[in-house]
Amino acid sequence: MGASYNKSFTLNNIKKDLVAKSTTDESKEELVERIEYLENADYVYLSETGEVYSSKRGYLGKAEKQATLTENNAISSLAPMSQADPTPSEIHGGSTGAFERKQLNFSGFDGITGNVTLLSISNLGANEQPWVYYGFDSNTQGGIEGGYAYQTGTKKWLPFIRNANGFVYADPTYAKLDGNVVNNFKFYVRLQTDQTYYTAYLIDGGATVRFASTPFTNISSLSVKRATSIAKEGFNGSNISGKSMNQKWDSIQVSKSNSDYYFNWSDYSEYSSWTNNKWYGTIDCIASYIYRSGGFTSIYKQ
Repeated sequence: MGASYNKSFTLNNIKKDLVAKSTTDESKEELVERIEYLENADYVYLSETGEVYSSKRGYLGKAEKQATLTENNAISSLAPMSQADPTPSEIHGGSTGAFERKQLNFSGFDGITGNVTLLSISNLGANEQPWVYYGFDSNTQGGIEGGYAYQTGTKKWLPFIRNANGFVYADPTYAKLDGNVVNNFKFYVRLQTDQTYYTAYLIDGGATVRFASTPFTNISSLSVKRATSIAKEGFNGSNISGKSMNQKWDSIQVSKSNSDYYFNWSDYSEYSSWTNNKWYGTIDCIASYIYRSGGFTSIYKQ
């Protein structure tokens, strides 16, 4: 038979009792720190029937014989320890190159604007190409991206939009050089009268430099992102030799489909999710290639 419940058996009461009995201030402080650590800990435990629970997060899923979990929703509540330093195979889009990606949740974003400093490029290897771009993603309707693509032949940055049909580029008169700052660089989607699908517009300093069709018929759950990358198909975490230095996003603001106003990116929480064994949303691919200093981001292999 188990012991009867005594309401004095709580961490708080035990803490008071032990502190009172401690002989020195130093021992009292140490006891308090240890007990507070236990109070704040997140305990994960497994029931006899295989359910996994957390003392802070509640029900996490069901353990199977293969030590996997049946998710209790579309996004797993249990994330691997690799989030701080995942491999390309653990990142959505990880095999396409090295990149820094920042992304907000699927809350109906329809515009993003700001000032961007283009990268300075050197030592590109075969099939390596730098990009700086915005994008909109839907969980059900695909996505679209727009920004600047580095042209390895002319060594200039050319505006582009990428949709389901491929890439479309702006006129070469809009090309930029390494290190140029593009002010009021904007990407947004709008539904024109009598149209079913939204159109995406890329704006450079107030001028529409490119537009293209999107796959979106509804934008109430669009996510918005911004990314800096050196693309290379088959990236394995070590086979990019190029350097892209000192890219910067400044004064980034976003708008939603239910508002006519733009608000600071920092007003919203960034989105990151471990789903189907990959990291989605905000992530570095990979940590050993991404370097930040003074608000600038560089991509290279140390």
